[in-house]
Amino acid sequence: MKPIVVREHARIVRGTSTSSDARGATVEERLYERLRRYDRDGRHESDRVFEWHDGFASTAQWVGVVQVSGLQVEILPKIDVPGASAEWGDTAQFEARRNLLYMLSVGGDVPVRSRDVARLATRKAPLSETLAAIFAHRLRQELLLGPERAYLQREENLRCFKGKLQIPDQVRFNAAHRERFYCRFDELLDDTPMNRIFRAACQRLHAVTKTPATQDVLRQCLLLLDGVSDVEVQEADFSGIGITRQNQRFEEVLRFCRLILAGRSPTIEAGQTRAFSLLFDMNVVFERFIAAMLRIHVAPRIGDVQVFPQAARHSRHLLESKGAGVLRLAPDVLIEGFGRAMVLDTKWKPLTPGKRGRGGVGNGDLYQLYAYARRYGCRQSVLLYPHMPGLQARDFDVLGADHALSGERIAIRQVGLHRNLCVESERERLVVELEAIVREGLAAAHTVAAEPPSATNPSGDAA
Repeated sequence: MKPIVVREHARIVRGTSTSSDARGATVEERLYERLRRYDRDGRHESDRVFEWHDGFASTAQWVGVVQVSGLQVEILPKIDVPGASAEWGDTAQFEARRNLLYMLSVGGDVPVRSRDVARLATRKAPLSETLAAIFAHRLRQELLLGPERAYLQREENLRCFKGKLQIPDQVRFNAAHRERFYCRFDELLDDTPMNRIFRAACQRLHAVTKTPATQDVLRQCLLLLDGVSDVEVQEADFSGIGITRQNQRFEEVLRFCRLILAGRSPTIEAGQTRAFSLLFDMNVVFERFIAAMLRIHVAPRIGDVQVFPQAARHSRHLLESKGAGVLRLAPDVLIEGFGRAMVLDTKWKPLTPGKRGRGGVGNGDLYQLYAYARRYGCRQSVLLYPHMPGLQARDFDVLGADHALSGERIAIRQVGLHRNLCVESERERLVVELEAIVREGLAAAHTVAAEPPSATNPSGDAA
């Protein structure tokens, strides 16, 4: 198995040798073609992991692992950590992998506590092995406390009466067997839809993981699920599961199973070659991470502030036609406090230079934030980017119908993820940056401030 590690928006070049650097990697032709078949065959163009060109493929917003026979491609986010080597070597890869794991844990994408990430992240293990180990240990922990059980309806031809007699079936099957009873009854079993999903996830991970310790834990999980049926899991199976007080402790594990089994799930290629992918959209990861940090750390520090990810229960329509809403708006994060509201829209992408007067910000993003500001009555709405060299804080003042300043503005801000998020002091700096952005947004006056905060000091305080 040839492992290669690349960053987002890097190239994988078709060639005759395998090498890796900060810009991408080169793989031999047969492996390159195998990867291309896996990604292109049977997938809609919008759902592909890579963008395919003449002689090379480029990674996009997906991070994680894609594995085909003979090749494993690990895609990591482009998060530069101070002190790490400028080269895309082991140290830089480890830092990016560790920070990604922390973001996934905070955002609720992996079933692990954020404080355990530093212990679980290792320098050599690829992301897929670490995630498989996290899932296996967490599932075993919950199963040892007792698997989910539920009363399931069964029908069986019994020698003793149980439940309700099924008259038509009794006549059909037992006309000559008066000692038997064809009954329908409820029985407390662990062969539930949720446990079937757990069993399927364990089997698929066991087939692709290479770490003996993780394989052992997965086998233990399968033994604990020995009475559960083997089924082919479909997306609809997840929708049919209700979370209750009895099974709530499995919720995070079930969410991770959905990543493994639904959509970009392991598949069998021609020749019984197992291919596997475990991928995360960095746009979604960044959005969920920021929303969770705001809700868990920032809101309690400010007080009287509520955070609504995806404007939960607060989505609105921009237009209406014949009494029906048109163009539903659901900003990434809606924040309310002190009788005011602000919208924060996360953008995990580099700004395109050379856009005159806009600092690289796209037209679509500004239109979107303008609609949010007007519909939610925000005096300030924010486009939030991860830190990148050359990006400066910037304000766009919204004009009214009379060409005068309306008092509304769209602010361009950034937060530093280029740090060790597993260190408390570094996380505190991130929380302070987010707190300053929220305080500024909720306190935005009807007249636009003369000078926006600097990119390096978002609060505007003296250093």
